[in-house]
Amino acid sequence: MVDRIDAMRLFIRVADAGSFSRAASDLELGQPTVSRRVQDLEESLGTTLFLRTTRALSLTEAGTRFYRRAADILAEYDEAEAEARGFEHSPVGLLRLSCSHSFGRRVIAPMLPGFLAAWPNIRVDLISDDALTDLVADGVDIAFRLGEMRDSSLMAKKLGEASQVIWASQAYIDRRGAPQHPSELAGHDALVFRHIRQTTWELRSGTETFEARVDGPFRASSGETLLEAAAGGLGLFLAPAWLASECTGEIRLVRVLPDWMGPSLSIHAVWSSGKLRGKAKLFIDHAEPSIAAACGLSRLQTAHR
Repeated sequence: MVDRIDAMRLFIRVADAGSFSRAASDLELGQPTVSRRVQDLEESLGTTLFLRTTRALSLTEAGTRFYRRAADILAEYDEAEAEARGFEHSPVGLLRLSCSHSFGRRVIAPMLPGFLAAWPNIRVDLISDDALTDLVADGVDIAFRLGEMRDSSLMAKKLGEASQVIWASQAYIDRRGAPQHPSELAGHDALVFRHIRQTTWELRSGTETFEARVDGPFRASSGETLLEAAAGGLGLFLAPAWLASECTGEIRLVRVLPDWMGPSLSIHAVWSSGKLRGKAKLFIDHAEPSIAAACGLSRLQTAHR
């Protein structure tokens, strides 16, 4: 049993590293040893786990399924081992997280001191990237995804839903005036996301809805970049309160059309397979109240002409 556990750990390390040589270096083993042990595992399973080329190493379909099951088995084994040793209240090791740059800076980073103070033997590695991270390839335990979930192969837990509202600097309002109805947005400069080819804002007020056509002098793929452009007076920006909170606290941004809201932006924690366990579950339990609070719209200053 121990040999099989070790073999699964080795297999997962190779899959996460995407290379026999990198995995061998991490484990301080020779590359031939690592390759031989993976081959032995494949022979014992009667299947091929990796597609090997001179340039890349990737999982086969069978390898992907085995990765998910092996990860679950190892998590269960580690929990059982920790409980047997009496360490169930002192989790240790690396927790790898992934999220967008804006969400990492505004929401995740502020909660890390409290989490690490509560669990001092855990180390956190945060990948902040506006592109979607491959959870298996990058060895990510938990990723935070914003908006509609598109990858049905991932496990997910919804942590909150943030309404989006329109923001602008007071300097912009002083220069261009504050729109009184979404129909007036066509005559304003909008700051929009380039990667989703955003051309309309779907707004609602009670039972009334309005689809406003928007355009402007600047597009970007980063929420942080668009936020700073809005704070600098470049135009109107549709975004959730958690993204704009820093600028509203400094009154660099005020809310426009306060009776209208855009589509809600869902926040999910996602992981590759199985149940949330160990360090990942501890972090989600810690993060959930903060994320729920970040989704709320507090009393925010609104624009005046």
